[in-house]
Amino acid sequence: MSKTPKYYIGKYKSIEAFDVVLDFQEDNYNLGTAITYLLRAGKKPNNPITQDIKKAIAHLQRELEHQTQKSANHLEYFEFHNASAKPKSDGMALLYQQSNQAED
Repeated sequence: MSKTPKYYIGKYKSIEAFDVVLDFQEDNYNLGTAITYLLRAGKKPNNPITQDIKKAIAHLQRELEHQTQKSANHLEYFEFHNASAKPKSDGMALLYQQSNQAED
């Protein structure tokens, strides 16, 4: 059984960074890893706080790019399928059209 290093354990409640990640972001590697780096920032011996912050930012940037691309692909999919679908008639517009024709 491996022992968790002190820099991954909270000072007051002794909660492990891993448990925080599992509780909040178990299904997202990049966000979970960024959280872990931020929780341990400045606590790992011979590891400057700036290094952990940069690592967290790198994972957040990767996740942002992934989510942006995922959203763009999703939007392109629906734009393509909506463009090829037959336009639905607007019931109110049809009523106005019929009303105007009756007045003529």
